[in-house]
Amino acid sequence: MLSIEEVARRIREVDENAVEGLSLAEVRQVSDSWGVDRLPDAYVEFLVQMGVRGGRLLQGTEAFFPEILELPRDAEEFFQEDEGGMPLPRGAQVFAMHQGYQVYWLSDLLVPDPEVVLYMERRSEPMEVWPSFTHFINAEFQLSYPTGE
Repeated sequence: MLSIEEVARRIREVDENAVEGLSLAEVRQVSDSWGVDRLPDAYVEFLVQMGVRGGRLLQGTEAFFPEILELPRDAEEFFQEDEGGMPLPRGAQVFAMHQGYQVYWLSDLLVPDPEVVLYMERRSEPMEVWPSFTHFINAEFQLSYPTGE
């Protein structure tokens, strides 16, 4: 499994301008807008390496700065309108939203590399679960860059 830094490096090898990360001040802006004291280490590494853009990684998904600043409001609206679906678990934090009908959340912000859950509206259970954020990024990298290019 590749580190998040290595995933960013490999994307840069394909297109050096495809990846742009956040400054530590911008990372703090994310945690402040989410109303949390700290973010998981693996997620911070993602933000620092490719928090503004990540090439084809998560293309079409609200997973990058500055859109992620609005995720608490968007997630609240998503779950309020999700009749019959499952609620966001206590302690979880939505970090990405796809096309308004799928959300990705970090299961526990206190874990350095937390489990990631993909949920689609009106479902009674998650669509997919990755054991860690790093596993999730690796899976997305393989989907977006199947031959490493």
